[in-house]
Amino acid sequence: MTGNDLLKVGAAALTLLLAGFGSAHPVLAQEQVAAASGDATTSPEPLSADEMEVLVARIALYPDELIAVITAAALYPLQIIEAARFLDRYEKDKSLKPKESWDGSVVSLLNYPDIVKMMSDDLEWTQTLGDAIAYQQKDVLVAIQQLRDEAVAKGVIKTDDKIQVVKANDNIVIKSASPEVIYVPQYPPQMFYEPDYVWEPIRYYPDPYPYYVYPGATFFAGAVTGAIWAAAVDWDDWGVWGGRWNGNDINIDCNNCFNNRDFNGNININDVDWKNVDRSKIKIDRDQLNKFDQNNIKNRIEKNGDNAIRDRARDIKKNDSLANRAPGKTAGTRDIRKSTLDGLKAKPANVTRPAKPANIQKPAAKPTANRPAAKPAKVNRPAGKPKPAARVDNRPKKPSGLGNVDRGKATKVSSNRGHKSMGGGQRGGGGHKQIKRGGGGRRR
Repeated sequence: MTGNDLLKVGAAALTLLLAGFGSAHPVLAQEQVAAASGDATTSPEPLSADEMEVLVARIALYPDELIAVITAAALYPLQIIEAARFLDRYEKDKSLKPKESWDGSVVSLLNYPDIVKMMSDDLEWTQTLGDAIAYQQKDVLVAIQQLRDEAVAKGVIKTDDKIQVVKANDNIVIKSASPEVIYVPQYPPQMFYEPDYVWEPIRYYPDPYPYYVYPGATFFAGAVTGAIWAAAVDWDDWGVWGGRWNGNDINIDCNNCFNNRDFNGNININDVDWKNVDRSKIKIDRDQLNKFDQNNIKNRIEKNGDNAIRDRARDIKKNDSLANRAPGKTAGTRDIRKSTLDGLKAKPANVTRPAKPANIQKPAAKPTANRPAAKPAKVNRPAGKPKPAARVDNRPKKPSGLGNVDRGKATKVSSNRGHKSMGGGQRGGGGHKQIKRGGGGRRR
Protein backbone atom coordinates (compact mmCIF):
# COMPACT_ATOMS: atom_id res chain seq x y z
CA MET A 1 0.00 0.00 0.00
CA THR A 2 1.43 3.35 -1.02
CA GLY A 3 1.81 6.39 1.25
CA ASN A 4 -1.11 8.11 -0.49
CA ASP A 5 -3.33 5.10 0.17
CA LEU A 6 -2.42 5.17 3.86
CA LEU A 7 -3.31 8.85 4.06
CA LYS A 8 -6.71 8.21 2.44
CA VAL A 9 -7.50 5.34 4.85
CA GLY A 10 -6.46 7.45 7.86
CA ALA A 11 -8.62 10.37 6.74
CA ALA A 12 -11.65 8.12 6.24
CA ALA A 13 -11.20 6.54 9.66
CA LEU A 14 -10.90 9.96 11.31
CA THR A 15 -14.09 11.12 9.56
CA LEU A 16 -16.01 8.06 10.78
CA LEU A 17 -14.65 8.50 14.29
CA LEU A 18 -15.71 12.15 14.47
CA ALA A 19 -19.14 11.36 13.03
CA GLY A 20 -19.71 8.61 15.58
CA PHE A 21 -18.43 10.81 18.43
CA GLY A 22 -20.75 13.62 17.44
CA SER A 23 -23.80 11.37 17.27
CA ALA A 24 -22.95 9.83 20.63
CA HIS A 25 -22.54 13.26 22.25
CA PRO A 26 -25.32 15.50 20.94
CA VAL A 27 -24.76 18.08 23.67
CA LEU A 28 -21.15 18.53 22.62
CA ALA A 29 -22.26 18.76 19.02
CA GLN A 30 -24.76 21.44 19.97
CA GLU A 31 -22.04 23.32 21.84
CA GLN A 32 -19.83 23.19 18.76
CA VAL A 33 -22.66 24.51 16.58
CA ALA A 34 -23.39 27.25 19.09
CA ALA A 35 -19.73 28.18 19.28
CA ALA A 36 -19.48 28.29 15.51
CA SER A 37 -22.51 30.53 15.28
CA GLY A 38 -21.17 32.80 18.03
CA ASP A 39 -24.34 32.47 20.13
CA ALA A 40 -24.30 30.12 23.12
CA THR A 41 -27.42 31.60 24.71
CA THR A 42 -29.80 28.94 25.97
CA SER A 43 -33.32 29.43 27.27
CA PRO A 44 -34.67 27.42 30.19
CA GLU A 45 -37.20 24.68 29.64
CA PRO A 46 -40.64 26.31 29.31
CA LEU A 47 -42.96 26.07 32.30
CA SER A 48 -46.21 24.19 31.86
CA ALA A 49 -49.53 25.92 32.52
CA ASP A 50 -49.75 24.29 35.98
CA GLU A 51 -46.19 25.25 36.86
CA MET A 52 -46.83 28.81 35.73
CA GLU A 53 -49.90 29.14 37.93
CA VAL A 54 -47.96 27.89 40.95
CA LEU A 55 -45.23 30.40 40.16
CA VAL A 56 -47.51 33.46 39.96
CA ALA A 57 -50.02 32.42 42.66
CA ARG A 58 -48.38 34.54 45.36
CA ILE A 59 -48.74 37.79 43.38
CA ALA A 60 -51.77 37.11 41.17
CA LEU A 61 -54.16 39.14 43.35
CA TYR A 62 -51.80 42.09 43.84
CA PRO A 63 -52.72 45.39 42.15
CA ASP A 64 -51.61 45.54 38.51
CA GLU A 65 -49.12 48.35 39.15
CA LEU A 66 -47.33 46.33 41.81
CA ILE A 67 -47.25 43.19 39.65
CA ALA A 68 -45.60 45.22 36.90
CA VAL A 69 -42.90 46.49 39.27
CA ILE A 70 -42.26 43.03 40.75
CA THR A 71 -41.95 41.32 37.37
CA ALA A 72 -39.62 44.05 36.08
CA ALA A 73 -37.44 43.86 39.20
CA ALA A 74 -37.25 40.04 38.92
CA LEU A 75 -34.91 40.58 35.96
CA TYR A 76 -32.30 41.88 38.42
CA PRO A 77 -31.96 39.21 41.16
CA LEU A 78 -28.53 40.38 42.29
CA GLN A 79 -29.83 43.92 42.71
CA ILE A 80 -32.73 42.53 44.75
CA ILE A 81 -30.21 40.91 47.13
CA GLU A 82 -28.29 44.18 47.37
CA ALA A 83 -31.54 46.07 48.01
CA ALA A 84 -32.49 43.72 50.87
CA ARG A 85 -29.09 44.25 52.49
CA PHE A 86 -29.40 47.98 51.93
CA LEU A 87 -32.74 48.06 53.77
CA ASP A 88 -31.19 46.27 56.74
CA ARG A 89 -28.43 48.88 56.93
CA TYR A 90 -30.90 51.71 56.35
CA GLU A 91 -32.69 50.87 59.59
CA LYS A 92 -29.54 52.00 61.42
CA ASP A 93 -28.42 54.78 59.09
CA LYS A 94 -31.17 56.85 57.45
CA SER A 95 -28.62 58.85 55.45
CA LEU A 96 -27.85 55.93 53.14
CA LYS A 97 -28.82 56.28 49.48
CA PRO A 98 -29.64 53.52 46.96
CA LYS A 99 -27.09 52.72 44.27
CA GLU A 100 -27.45 54.83 41.15
CA SER A 101 -26.78 51.71 39.06
CA TRP A 102 -29.94 49.96 40.29
CA ASP A 103 -32.85 49.67 37.92
CA GLY A 104 -35.80 51.94 38.61
CA SER A 105 -38.01 48.92 39.35
CA VAL A 106 -35.69 47.78 42.15
CA VAL A 107 -35.56 51.28 43.61
CA SER A 108 -39.35 51.49 43.47
CA LEU A 109 -39.60 48.23 45.41
CA LEU A 110 -37.61 49.79 48.25
CA ASN A 111 -40.92 51.32 49.25
CA TYR A 112 -42.12 47.73 49.88
CA PRO A 113 -39.45 46.25 52.19
CA ASP A 114 -41.44 43.07 52.92
CA ILE A 115 -41.68 42.29 49.22
CA VAL A 116 -37.96 42.95 48.72
CA LYS A 117 -37.22 40.55 51.56
CA MET A 118 -39.55 37.91 50.13
CA MET A 119 -37.86 38.11 46.72
CA SER A 120 -34.38 38.05 48.25
CA ASP A 121 -35.08 35.17 50.64
CA ASP A 122 -36.75 33.11 47.90
CA LEU A 123 -34.23 33.79 45.16
CA GLU A 124 -35.24 30.66 43.27
CA TRP A 125 -38.75 32.04 42.86
CA THR A 126 -37.40 35.46 41.81
CA GLN A 127 -35.07 34.04 39.19
CA THR A 128 -37.72 31.68 37.84
CA LEU A 129 -40.14 34.60 37.51
CA GLY A 130 -37.43 36.60 35.73
CA ASP A 131 -36.86 33.77 33.26
CA ALA A 132 -40.60 33.41 32.72
CA ILE A 133 -40.92 37.13 31.97
CA ALA A 134 -38.01 36.90 29.55
CA TYR A 135 -39.16 33.82 27.64
CA GLN A 136 -42.89 33.35 28.43
CA GLN A 137 -44.26 36.79 29.25
CA LYS A 138 -47.67 36.17 27.72
CA ASP A 139 -47.98 32.85 29.57
CA VAL A 140 -47.21 34.64 32.84
CA LEU A 141 -50.02 37.13 32.30
CA VAL A 142 -52.49 34.49 31.10
CA ALA A 143 -51.80 32.44 34.24
CA ILE A 144 -52.44 35.49 36.43
CA GLN A 145 -55.75 36.08 34.68
CA GLN A 146 -56.71 32.42 35.11
CA LEU A 147 -56.18 32.65 38.87
CA ARG A 148 -58.02 35.96 39.05
CA ASP A 149 -60.99 34.44 37.24
CA GLU A 150 -61.15 31.74 39.90
CA ALA A 151 -60.75 34.19 42.79
CA VAL A 152 -63.52 36.46 41.50
CA ALA A 153 -65.83 33.51 40.75
CA LYS A 154 -65.42 32.21 44.30
CA GLY A 155 -65.79 35.61 45.96
CA VAL A 156 -62.20 35.65 47.21
CA ILE A 157 -61.55 39.19 45.96
CA LYS A 158 -63.86 42.07 45.12
CA THR A 159 -64.00 45.85 45.11
CA ASP A 160 -63.82 47.49 48.52
CA ASP A 161 -62.38 50.66 50.06
CA LYS A 162 -58.80 49.51 49.38
CA ILE A 163 -58.80 48.04 45.87
CA GLN A 164 -60.92 48.15 42.73
CA VAL A 165 -61.67 44.92 40.87
CA VAL A 166 -63.13 45.51 37.43
CA LYS A 167 -63.54 43.51 34.24
CA ALA A 168 -62.20 45.00 31.01
CA ASN A 169 -62.15 43.10 27.71
CA ASP A 170 -62.57 39.72 29.45
CA ASN A 171 -59.67 40.49 31.80
CA ILE A 172 -59.76 41.16 35.55
CA VAL A 173 -58.05 44.45 36.40
CA ILE A 174 -57.03 45.08 40.01
CA LYS A 175 -55.88 48.55 41.01
CA SER A 176 -55.56 50.67 44.09
CA ALA A 177 -58.62 52.58 45.23
CA SER A 178 -56.37 55.48 46.24
CA PRO A 179 -53.78 57.37 44.16
CA GLU A 180 -51.64 57.81 47.28
CA VAL A 181 -51.31 54.37 48.85
CA ILE A 182 -51.48 50.71 47.85
CA TYR A 183 -52.89 48.01 50.10
CA VAL A 184 -51.34 44.62 49.43
CA PRO A 185 -53.75 41.65 49.65
CA GLN A 186 -52.86 38.89 52.09
CA TYR A 187 -53.83 35.33 51.19
CA PRO A 188 -52.33 31.83 51.16
CA PRO A 189 -51.13 31.20 47.57
CA GLN A 190 -51.52 27.44 47.94
CA MET A 191 -55.29 27.81 47.89
CA PHE A 192 -54.91 28.11 44.12
CA TYR A 193 -53.11 24.79 43.58
CA GLU A 194 -53.77 22.49 46.56
CA PRO A 195 -57.03 20.64 45.71
CA ASP A 196 -58.38 20.35 49.28
CA TYR A 197 -57.39 23.81 50.48
CA VAL A 198 -60.33 25.85 51.81
CA TRP A 199 -60.81 29.13 49.96
CA GLU A 200 -61.30 32.30 51.99
CA PRO A 201 -61.65 36.03 51.22
CA ILE A 202 -58.46 38.05 51.06
CA ARG A 203 -57.26 40.20 53.92
CA TYR A 204 -54.74 43.04 53.79
CA TYR A 205 -51.42 43.66 55.40
CA PRO A 206 -52.01 46.15 58.19
CA ASP A 207 -49.86 49.00 56.89
CA PRO A 208 -50.53 50.55 53.47
CA TYR A 209 -47.57 51.12 51.18
CA PRO A 210 -46.90 54.43 49.44
CA TYR A 211 -47.99 54.50 45.83
CA TYR A 212 -44.79 53.63 44.01
CA VAL A 213 -44.81 56.71 41.75
CA TYR A 214 -45.71 59.10 44.57
CA PRO A 215 -42.78 61.47 45.28
CA GLY A 216 -43.58 61.48 48.99
CA ALA A 217 -42.46 57.86 49.16
CA THR A 218 -39.23 57.17 51.00
CA PHE A 219 -37.34 56.04 47.92
CA PHE A 220 -39.02 57.61 44.95
CA ALA A 221 -37.34 56.13 41.90
CA GLY A 222 -36.63 59.53 40.41
CA ALA A 223 -34.11 60.10 43.19
CA VAL A 224 -31.78 57.67 41.47
CA THR A 225 -32.74 57.51 37.82
CA GLY A 226 -33.18 61.24 37.32
CA ALA A 227 -36.55 60.59 35.69
CA ILE A 228 -39.93 59.30 36.79
CA TRP A 229 -40.14 55.50 36.68
CA ALA A 230 -43.49 53.79 36.45
CA ALA A 231 -44.91 50.46 35.36
CA ALA A 232 -48.16 49.02 34.04
CA VAL A 233 -49.61 45.81 32.60
CA ASP A 234 -51.15 45.86 29.14
CA TRP A 235 -53.71 43.06 29.35
CA ASP A 236 -54.93 43.70 25.80
CA ASP A 237 -51.58 42.92 24.18
CA TRP A 238 -50.22 40.76 27.04
CA GLY A 239 -47.23 42.93 27.83
CA VAL A 240 -45.54 44.55 30.81
CA TRP A 241 -44.18 48.09 30.59
CA GLY A 242 -41.89 49.95 32.93
CA GLY A 243 -39.50 52.88 32.82
CA ARG A 244 -39.50 56.50 31.82
CA TRP A 245 -42.77 58.33 31.32
CA ASN A 246 -43.77 61.87 30.55
CA GLY A 247 -45.13 63.58 33.63
CA ASN A 248 -44.79 67.13 32.36
CA ASP A 249 -48.28 68.12 33.50
CA ILE A 250 -47.60 67.21 37.14
CA ASN A 251 -46.43 70.08 39.34
CA ILE A 252 -45.30 69.99 42.94
CA ASP A 253 -45.34 72.74 45.56
CA CYS A 254 -41.76 73.17 46.73
CA ASN A 255 -41.43 74.90 50.09
CA ASN A 256 -37.66 75.48 49.94
CA CYS A 257 -37.43 71.74 49.34
CA PHE A 258 -33.99 71.77 47.66
CA ASN A 259 -30.88 71.29 49.71
CA ASN A 260 -28.58 72.88 47.12
CA ARG A 261 -30.51 76.03 46.17
CA ASP A 262 -33.25 78.37 47.30
CA PHE A 263 -36.59 77.84 45.60
CA ASN A 264 -40.13 78.37 46.78
CA GLY A 265 -43.16 77.75 44.56
CA ASN A 266 -44.50 75.33 41.94
CA ILE A 267 -42.09 73.29 39.83
CA ASN A 268 -42.65 70.65 37.17
CA ILE A 269 -42.07 67.16 38.49
CA ASN A 270 -39.64 66.37 35.64
CA ASP A 271 -37.48 69.35 36.60
CA VAL A 272 -36.93 68.24 40.18
CA ASP A 273 -33.37 67.40 41.20
CA TRP A 274 -34.33 64.38 43.29
CA LYS A 275 -30.80 63.85 44.56
CA ASN A 276 -30.99 67.13 46.45
CA VAL A 277 -34.61 67.30 47.55
CA ASP A 278 -36.11 67.15 51.01
CA ARG A 279 -39.34 65.19 50.53
CA SER A 280 -40.77 66.48 53.78
CA LYS A 281 -40.98 69.94 52.16
CA ILE A 282 -42.84 69.05 48.99
CA LYS A 283 -46.56 68.83 48.34
CA ILE A 284 -48.66 67.66 45.41
CA ASP A 285 -52.13 68.95 44.76
CA ARG A 286 -54.52 66.07 45.53
CA ASP A 287 -56.36 66.76 42.26
CA GLN A 288 -53.13 66.22 40.37
CA LEU A 289 -52.62 62.88 42.07
CA ASN A 290 -55.47 61.60 39.94
CA LYS A 291 -53.17 62.01 36.95
CA PHE A 292 -51.24 59.02 38.24
CA ASP A 293 -54.10 56.89 36.93
CA GLN A 294 -53.02 53.46 35.68
CA ASN A 295 -54.33 53.97 32.14
CA ASN A 296 -52.68 57.38 31.97
CA ILE A 297 -49.34 55.91 33.02
CA LYS A 298 -49.66 52.96 30.63
CA ASN A 299 -50.36 55.20 27.66
CA ARG A 300 -47.43 57.42 28.51
CA ILE A 301 -44.79 54.78 29.05
CA GLU A 302 -45.89 52.82 25.97
CA LYS A 303 -44.92 55.83 23.85
CA ASN A 304 -41.30 54.96 24.61
CA GLY A 305 -40.54 51.60 23.01
CA ASP A 306 -37.55 51.10 25.32
CA ASN A 307 -39.97 50.65 28.21
CA ALA A 308 -41.18 47.23 27.03
CA ILE A 309 -40.07 44.72 29.68
CA ARG A 310 -39.94 42.00 27.02
CA ASP A 311 -37.27 43.92 25.12
CA ARG A 312 -35.38 44.74 28.29
CA ALA A 313 -35.42 41.08 29.31
CA ARG A 314 -34.11 40.08 25.88
CA ASP A 315 -31.21 42.50 26.17
CA ILE A 316 -30.39 41.40 29.70
CA LYS A 317 -30.33 37.73 28.76
CA LYS A 318 -28.24 38.50 25.70
CA ASN A 319 -25.60 40.34 27.71
CA ASP A 320 -25.75 38.23 30.84
CA SER A 321 -22.60 36.13 30.88
CA LEU A 322 -24.23 33.69 33.29
CA ALA A 323 -27.15 33.09 30.95
CA ASN A 324 -24.90 32.78 27.90
CA ARG A 325 -22.81 29.88 29.10
CA ALA A 326 -22.98 26.56 27.31
CA PRO A 327 -25.43 23.87 28.50
CA GLY A 328 -24.18 22.03 31.54
CA LYS A 329 -21.79 24.83 32.48
CA THR A 330 -24.14 27.39 33.95
CA ALA A 331 -23.18 29.02 37.22
CA GLY A 332 -24.79 27.89 40.44
CA THR A 333 -26.86 31.05 40.76
CA ARG A 334 -28.56 30.26 37.47
CA ASP A 335 -28.82 26.51 37.98
CA ILE A 336 -31.80 26.78 40.32
CA ARG A 337 -34.64 25.45 38.20
CA LYS A 338 -35.37 22.00 39.54
CA SER A 339 -38.93 20.70 39.48
CA THR A 340 -40.71 24.04 39.58
CA LEU A 341 -44.12 22.66 40.39
CA ASP A 342 -42.89 20.59 43.33
CA GLY A 343 -40.23 23.07 44.40
CA LEU A 344 -42.56 26.04 44.57
CA LYS A 345 -45.29 24.07 46.33
CA ALA A 346 -42.94 22.73 48.97
CA LYS A 347 -42.00 24.89 51.91
CA PRO A 348 -38.31 25.71 51.40
CA ALA A 349 -36.05 23.81 53.73
CA ASN A 350 -33.56 25.70 55.86
CA VAL A 351 -30.57 24.07 54.23
CA THR A 352 -28.09 26.52 55.71
CA ARG A 353 -28.86 25.62 59.30
CA PRO A 354 -26.04 23.42 60.69
CA ALA A 355 -27.10 20.06 61.98
CA LYS A 356 -27.25 19.88 65.77
CA PRO A 357 -24.49 17.53 66.95
CA ALA A 358 -25.65 14.46 68.76
CA ASN A 359 -24.84 14.50 72.46
CA ILE A 360 -23.41 11.00 72.58
CA GLN A 361 -22.23 11.34 76.19
CA LYS A 362 -25.64 12.31 77.53
CA PRO A 363 -26.98 9.48 79.74
CA ALA A 364 -30.21 7.92 78.62
CA ALA A 365 -33.31 9.01 80.51
CA LYS A 366 -34.64 6.57 83.07
CA PRO A 367 -37.80 4.83 81.90
CA THR A 368 -40.97 5.91 83.65
CA ALA A 369 -43.74 3.40 83.35
CA ASN A 370 -46.79 5.67 83.57
CA ARG A 371 -45.37 8.89 82.21
CA PRO A 372 -47.49 10.21 79.28
CA ALA A 373 -45.71 10.75 76.00
CA ALA A 374 -44.57 14.32 75.40
CA LYS A 375 -46.64 16.32 72.98
CA PRO A 376 -44.87 17.17 69.75
CA ALA A 377 -43.66 20.74 69.46
CA LYS A 378 -45.73 23.07 67.29
CA VAL A 379 -43.02 23.64 64.75
CA ASN A 380 -45.38 25.16 62.19
CA ARG A 381 -46.92 27.92 64.27
CA PRO A 382 -46.64 31.35 62.60
CA ALA A 383 -44.29 33.85 64.19
CA GLY A 384 -44.01 37.60 63.90
CA LYS A 385 -45.60 40.01 61.47
CA PRO A 386 -47.19 38.47 58.36
CA LYS A 387 -45.09 38.82 55.24
CA PRO A 388 -46.13 38.97 51.57
CA ALA A 389 -46.60 35.57 49.97
CA ALA A 390 -45.97 33.76 53.24
CA ARG A 391 -47.46 30.30 53.41
CA VAL A 392 -50.06 29.72 56.12
CA ASP A 393 -49.70 26.40 57.94
CA ASN A 394 -51.97 24.32 60.20
CA ARG A 395 -55.13 25.20 58.31
CA PRO A 396 -58.04 22.74 58.06
CA LYS A 397 -58.05 21.16 54.64
CA LYS A 398 -61.67 20.36 53.87
CA PRO A 399 -62.98 19.74 50.37
CA SER A 400 -64.57 22.83 48.91
CA GLY A 401 -68.18 22.58 47.81
CA LEU A 402 -67.59 25.24 45.18
CA GLY A 403 -65.76 22.93 42.83
CA ASN A 404 -63.08 24.02 40.39
CA VAL A 405 -63.38 26.70 37.74
CA ASP A 406 -62.41 25.37 34.34
CA ARG A 407 -58.85 26.37 33.46
CA GLY A 408 -59.90 27.93 30.19
CA LYS A 409 -58.20 31.34 30.07
CA ALA A 410 -55.51 30.27 27.58
CA THR A 411 -58.11 28.52 25.40
CA LYS A 412 -60.33 31.59 25.47
CA VAL A 413 -57.43 33.86 24.53
CA SER A 414 -56.57 31.63 21.57
CA SER A 415 -60.21 31.46 20.54
CA ASN A 416 -60.54 35.25 20.56
CA ARG A 417 -57.37 35.63 18.53
CA GLY A 418 -58.59 33.10 15.96
CA HIS A 419 -62.01 34.72 15.84
CA LYS A 420 -60.48 38.11 15.05
CA SER A 421 -58.06 36.68 12.49
CA MET A 422 -61.09 35.45 10.53
CA GLY A 423 -62.57 38.94 10.48
CA GLY A 424 -64.66 38.74 13.63
CA GLY A 425 -64.54 41.15 16.52
CA GLN A 426 -63.89 40.64 20.20
CA ARG A 427 -66.51 38.35 21.67
CA GLY A 428 -68.77 40.13 24.03
CA GLY A 429 -68.03 43.55 22.56
CA GLY A 430 -65.40 45.99 23.72
CA GLY A 431 -62.39 47.41 22.00
CA HIS A 432 -59.95 44.60 22.50
CA LYS A 433 -56.73 45.19 20.58
CA GLN A 434 -55.26 42.77 18.11
CA ILE A 435 -53.06 40.31 19.97
CA LYS A 436 -49.59 40.48 18.48
CA ARG A 437 -48.27 37.19 17.24
CA GLY A 438 -45.16 36.00 19.00
CA GLY A 439 -45.60 38.55 21.75
CA GLY A 440 -44.26 36.88 24.88
CA GLY A 441 -45.49 33.42 24.01
CA ARG A 442 -43.67 30.25 24.88
CA ARG A 443 -40.65 29.50 22.74
CA ARG A 444 -40.85 26.38 20.74
